[in-house]
Amino acid sequence: MDYSKPTLIVISGPNGAGKSTCIQIMLPPAFKGIWSFDRDMTRVQFEKVLTGQGVKSNDIFRQATAMMEQKLLLEMKSAIKMKDHFVLETPLSHPDYWAYIDLFERSHYQIQLNYLCLDKVSDCVARVEQRVIEGGHYVEPSTIKGVYEKNLEHINTYKDTFGVIELYDGMAIPTLLARIENGEVTFAAKQALKKRWIRKGLPSLAVAIKSFLS
Repeated sequence: MDYSKPTLIVISGPNGAGKSTCIQIMLPPAFKGIWSFDRDMTRVQFEKVLTGQGVKSNDIFRQATAMMEQKLLLEMKSAIKMKDHFVLETPLSHPDYWAYIDLFERSHYQIQLNYLCLDKVSDCVARVEQRVIEGGHYVEPSTIKGVYEKNLEHINTYKDTFGVIELYDGMAIPTLLARIENGEVTFAAKQALKKRWIRKGLPSLAVAIKSFLS
């Protein structure tokens, strides 16, 4: 991919995979100094502001989410106007999230997906529980499971949206498992097909990876 052209890099993965912590590891040199828009962190910041303003607790999440989405939209439109690179951290488990990508695609941006995943849903649940102990935000296990499964389902279906897809193992330090550019596998580690989330969750890509490795 030619990073001299305006590029959107989508950082995605299930809850607890370590996206926020490890984003800079997964960005190409051309993106040095570019920080992602963290939807969760931004929403939490607005929640704190609203709490301080005395907003009713049962309305805080809705209002904070709306404020976060508004800020994200403004930042995306600003980047597109300037033809700047943009890094977006977001789940891909619901069609609404793909509207962000559509905005850049309509503006003729190159789109790359860097996907960081853990081996099992239970690994994600454990990571989120540890994050809560350390002061982070909580996510219901049922939501974690839904995001884990739907992310993969939608990526497998809409993989052609991305000029480049990089798949990372997040069980320890993020490790690149495979890179697919314009539908062709350009790199694959032997352990890629040992990952069930690739074999079963991304069957179309798994076939291409298997062919590359053989």
